Amino acid sequence: MSNKNAGTGIEGTEVSAAVKWFLLIAFICTIAAVPVVQCALEDSLFPKSLAAFSYDEQTSDLDRLRARQSGMGYAFEAGRLINEKTMENTRKFESSMEESSWILSTVGPSVEKVLIGTLGAGSRDVYCGREGWLYFRPTLEYLTGAPFLDPAVMKAKREVQPDPVKAILDLKKQLSSRGIELVVLPAPAKASIYPEYFTSRYGRRSLPLQNPSFAEFVRRLQAQGVHVFDPASLLLQAKEKENLFLKRDTHWTPAGSELVAQKLAAYLRENKLLTQVAPVGYTRVPSSAENRGDLAAMLKTASDYEKQHVTLHQVRQPDGTPWSPSRNADILVLGDSYANIFSLDGMGWGTGSGLVEQLSFQLKRPVDAILINDKGSFSTRQQLGKELKRGEDRLAGKKVVVYEFAARELALGDWRMIDLEVGKRSRAPVTAAVQQAVEAAKAAPDGLQLEGIIEEITRPPRPGSTAYKDAVIAMHLKQVTSEGKPFAASQIVVFAWGMRNDTVTPATRYRRGERVSLKLRPWAQVEKKYGGYQRIELQNEATMLLDIFWLAQPDDAVVPASTAAKPAAAAVPQAAPPAPPAPDKEGHYQEPATTPQLPPAEARALFQKRVAEIYAAKDEGRSVAGVDGWLFSRQELNHIAKGQFWGEAAQATSLAGKPDSRDPLAAILDFKQQLDRAGVELIVVPVPAKAHVYPDKLVPGVTPQMGRLDTAHQQFLQLLGDAGIDYLDLTRLFLDARKSGSSSLFLQKDTHWSPAGIAAVARALKEKIAPRTWYQVLEKQQFTRNKENIQVTGDLAEPGAAAETVVVSRIAPPPQPDRSSPIILLGDSHTLIFHSGGDMHAKDAGLLENLAFELGLRLDLIGVRGSGATPARVELARRKDNMAGKKLAIWCFTVREYTESQTGWRKVPVIRP
Repeated sequence: MSNKNAGTGIEGTEVSAAVKWFLLIAFICTIAAVPVVQCALEDSLFPKSLAAFSYDEQTSDLDRLRARQSGMGYAFEAGRLINEKTMENTRKFESSMEESSWILSTVGPSVEKVLIGTLGAGSRDVYCGREGWLYFRPTLEYLTGAPFLDPAVMKAKREVQPDPVKAILDLKKQLSSRGIELVVLPAPAKASIYPEYFTSRYGRRSLPLQNPSFAEFVRRLQAQGVHVFDPASLLLQAKEKENLFLKRDTHWTPAGSELVAQKLAAYLRENKLLTQVAPVGYTRVPSSAENRGDLAAMLKTASDYEKQHVTLHQVRQPDGTPWSPSRNADILVLGDSYANIFSLDGMGWGTGSGLVEQLSFQLKRPVDAILINDKGSFSTRQQLGKELKRGEDRLAGKKVVVYEFAARELALGDWRMIDLEVGKRSRAPVTAAVQQAVEAAKAAPDGLQLEGIIEEITRPPRPGSTAYKDAVIAMHLKQVTSEGKPFAASQIVVFAWGMRNDTVTPATRYRRGERVSLKLRPWAQVEKKYGGYQRIELQNEATMLLDIFWLAQPDDAVVPASTAAKPAAAAVPQAAPPAPPAPDKEGHYQEPATTPQLPPAEARALFQKRVAEIYAAKDEGRSVAGVDGWLFSRQELNHIAKGQFWGEAAQATSLAGKPDSRDPLAAILDFKQQLDRAGVELIVVPVPAKAHVYPDKLVPGVTPQMGRLDTAHQQFLQLLGDAGIDYLDLTRLFLDARKSGSSSLFLQKDTHWSPAGIAAVARALKEKIAPRTWYQVLEKQQFTRNKENIQVTGDLAEPGAAAETVVVSRIAPPPQPDRSSPIILLGDSHTLIFHSGGDMHAKDAGLLENLAFELGLRLDLIGVRGSGATPARVELARRKDNMAGKKLAIWCFTVREYTESQTGWRKVPVIRP
């Protein structure tokens, strides 16, 4: 049939009114049937879904806001807070309806059964292997993904601290200060040892599968004196004798756990890390357990899988009682679910037979342990740090700390830095009568009845969003009383079940500001039982020092079902952009020919249009491609597009969550006033946007000769000058340097300045500092400068991108940071680039070193990765020395922090009375 005939047929088709109404009604009934049936079946549950639309938690926020603002300012901020809460409540409502959907619960298992049982497709997080084996998808992505130590990969994970080497070396340093050795134990993934059960393409292997960065990770740690015990090779060699990993679980079998414990004990003895002690006569008794596994439990067809039977060897004390950790032991194990399995009853694989128990049996000595499922990259270190801050010295008497974590955490975890300084407990004075009554109440078998007001409460993860079926939440109670009498501590922390067996508990209904009456038990009484479960902690550091209690439940003796770790997805490598040109011997680049230049007015309009387009696109990519292979930070371009960013405009342009942390001008003026009181001078050094110095590398046809584009920044610097704040105008400095033929002042595929840019800044700062009388009388030191070509891969480049060649000037002897120096350099990663090594490209060639070369003296340094706005001043305040002995502070930060800093510009009390 021709198109003409078909069109004629369509035009001639007539549909009667009855048919039209039938089709319309049928369509409406079809789309309405699901929600109507849902409401009919869940008449009692529907109001609970609507209960998600609660604004109780916003009351105190609105009260505080009303105290600070009024009129339109208050109305705007109040509307924003309510809008954010409405969006959150909408997500909760949708999740609640989805979880209780009858059509999903009815049809979902059948569909999944076809996908998994018939097609072998797996689910979102579980892959089906061969012969009934299951694999955790994020773990496979960790093994096949980009190198986790690649600077570009780590820079892309800016929401967390992604560098495991940095965190572990920090842990090593803190432990070494107390004479404690560190042994790192990365627990390998099942696919590292058994890839052949995932795909038939793998046969016998002589080496275990690892992420491309794993070998470098081990090398870096060992080079710094960290003991690394990697059990992957020994597990690979021993797997022919018996199964060492569970078929449908992420973890090893009891045999695998026992083998690792045996070899770890031998490693500790061979390296003479422990002193000789009288052996303890532990015994082992056979036991057994069976379970389907945490991976099977993540599938709707879990019941279709047979349970796997395992043989355990439970460790007993010499008197026959179950083994338990000893705080007096000289070895402490920090571990996650790999250590908890066969130990924590809630994981469903038995008790008394885990990694720590077997290690204690093999060593014939007591062992202490902090074991928490999930987030092994920081959770156990965080728990150790909290106990130390409360004055409970868990490291007292320790000789060795074994740090076990799932190897996948190396790429997927948050490797935040944890302070292990021992604090002191402080209590408000109480009468002897009250204290005696409290102690008596603590001993009550049914728990202690307390009343208080909820100051803060955490929330569990959404059921089904994590493989962990159980989660503990935390509450901060204030104005605490017991039977109408003041409690020993007016504020306490309460842990409670927030989720059990993928179901939220009644405790999640509590709201901030609500007065509650709870039956509690001291956390110490139940910590051994519940301390290993996933816990959503309070983020307020002040709560670390408070007493902790457990919300008693009628079924405290009942332990929930099995759990399993579920990390985030690994980064996926992308195609690399073209390689940059190399410099000549002096570090100068011969730039490629550019497109014809536009008149200044047209060029400025074109630049502003391009920046506005990038901002309006709201893309999530980290970088924006320019010309000649240059890359620009999307965050930086977003900042440029916002225009004025101080005063009232800050409330609309800043990404900071708190309204009083959005204005950079107020924070800088406050810091200046504090330094004035301490007799310390300040020089502010905002690092300009790369696009303001190299607009021609972002937009073809634009030229730097058209004049400055940073109008808002010029106005801001003028305000600083009017307030008596000394500053360095780097945009002018860099544009002048470009006119004189300087080599590139910024790295082409990195957010940071180049070695040439660093040298120019150091010279400019010397010109500012040299006339000062206090500087002229200081004794100077002679340094030398040695030029060297190095290859760097910028933080904006994709994995696998060609390296950029730059000429660095290494300063010798290396001027290490000197806390006694009268000059302190503080700021963001611009103070660390070419100074810290690793992903900062090189050592001994950063701003600190170049300033030392120019000034002839060593400087003090506080450099932070991330925002130099608030965190750098917080680190300065933590010194608690009121900057004694300092004459000058040089504050260096990127201009994008004016608006793009999530933590904002808080006023930090650096100088205290």
